[in-house]
Amino acid sequence: MVRVLLTIYSWLLLIMGILGLIPGLNIGTEPVWHALVKIILGIVGIWVSMAKKKEG
Repeated sequence: MVRVLLTIYSWLLLIMGILGLIPGLNIGTEPVWHALVKIILGIVGIWVSMAKKKEG
């Protein structure tokens, strides 16, 4: 259950970061560094949630 929530939240962060970098959408305004942090955290979250659990 935790992996599913982490995956969903990470995808949302990634999408919000990408949409924050597109200037023509006027969805909201945020600094570029904030959008980049969202993208990085989204990618890391997806990577962690998709990683296989080590046995042992």
